[in-house]
Amino acid sequence: MRLVHIGSLLLILLLAVFSTPGFQGEETAWVCPMHLDYTRDVTGQCPRCGMALVKAAPFDVRDYDLEFRTVPAVVRAGQAATLRFTIRHPGTGEVVKKFEVVHEKQFHLFLISQDMESFQHIHPEQQSDGSWTVSATLPKPGYYKVLSDFMPSGGSSQFLARPLVTAGYSGSLTGANLVSDTDLSKTVDGLRATLAYDPEVCLVGLYCHLNFTLTEGDRPVHDLQTYLGAFGHTLIMSEDMVDYVHSHPLDILAQPDDDGGPPQFLIPPGADLEAIRGGPKVTFEGLMPKPGLYRAWTQFRWHDKVRTFAFTFQAVAQ
Repeated sequence: MRLVHIGSLLLILLLAVFSTPGFQGEETAWVCPMHLDYTRDVTGQCPRCGMALVKAAPFDVRDYDLEFRTVPAVVRAGQAATLRFTIRHPGTGEVVKKFEVVHEKQFHLFLISQDMESFQHIHPEQQSDGSWTVSATLPKPGYYKVLSDFMPSGGSSQFLARPLVTAGYSGSLTGANLVSDTDLSKTVDGLRATLAYDPEVCLVGLYCHLNFTLTEGDRPVHDLQTYLGAFGHTLIMSEDMVDYVHSHPLDILAQPDDDGGPPQFLIPPGADLEAIRGGPKVTFEGLMPKPGLYRAWTQFRWHDKVRTFAFTFQAVAQ
């Protein structure tokens, strides 16, 4: 019991320090922008994905302040609107203008409808005043989650949600009513994706692998192009739209040997991303935080076009 009390006291003191007005935080470690649990006290590359480590404050758990507005103020389905975001430091209130590049972009934005039928993955552009803007058209009236994913330089990775309700919508604001997919093969614009889970039933708190096999008809696809610096992209969202997993394909071919040799990657660091090709096997991993239904939107770039596949699955308690 003494250890529990001491740990709780330390946590309270830590949060109090981070919450102190004017506290700016300190760059405390080198961290992988994609695998936030991998940190070092010196620079280097992530052994899981090959990304260069960045100097950050990964233990500062505060959310940055995100101001979100639209032009026009009332968004109508089927009509283009400008989405504008301004990001402020949680301690100083100053506008943040420097961000890390994570998978080729500094700002990843997801627009997901309440019924989880509509999914958009787009990338705002930074303006001279530090704000970010992007034009978007919502396909139908309803309630949407606007999810901002970015990493301030010297700060910690952020994934912040804001609501958006279109004009004239008076329906439910609760989550979707999902049903697990039984057909694990889907075709989008000529590309067929067949999914297998490992383990077959995803368990809460353990990594679940989403293994895709890509084909054109019965022919394995070996000319898959990179998308955002990898051979695919996946966002997994819980049915209540509270929890998420942002995942890119596993890139490791071989771990360092006993002699301390370098890891081997499917996409070597510094490779020409427009020249390299992959497939037909692509694997993602996710760690689901609670039991329930989840929807995964997985994107692949093939023949210069991004194709999106949606699969729904169940995560169960151990």
